[in-house]
Amino acid sequence: MAVNQRQFDQLTEMGISLWQHKIVSGKQTSSNADNNELVINYLEQTKSTLSDLWAQQIFIDILQSVDISIGEVTLQKNHLDLGLFNWYFSSADNDNTAIYCDNNNLFSPSIMLISQSPVLKKQLWQTITQKLL
Repeated sequence: MAVNQRQFDQLTEMGISLWQHKIVSGKQTSSNADNNELVINYLEQTKSTLSDLWAQQIFIDILQSVDISIGEVTLQKNHLDLGLFNWYFSSADNDNTAIYCDNNNLFSPSIMLISQSPVLKKQLWQTITQKLL
């Protein structure tokens, strides 16, 4: 049975834990047995990485599909602010990283990995259409 984010938050607040199958790039550090934090490394965004993205046709196609122009993309330290949502790119070099959305934040592997994998392209499109549009 699928639950939405609100239901998940309520169940978690009541102390009811749920199994979720999400593959997230990062390392798990245990500072406390009850409170495990997930450390995720995202690609730092610079002017050169942004210009590299602009050269990728898949990135241009994604922007056009959500009706965002290149001029609306704002460079932040570890993500791109696209107005409608923020896009974080995982620094993991494998394509096992799931693409998901949480609170208008899109998390995905790099555009290079997405462009090389039909599965990741499909997952990205489904996430955008179901969660962001």
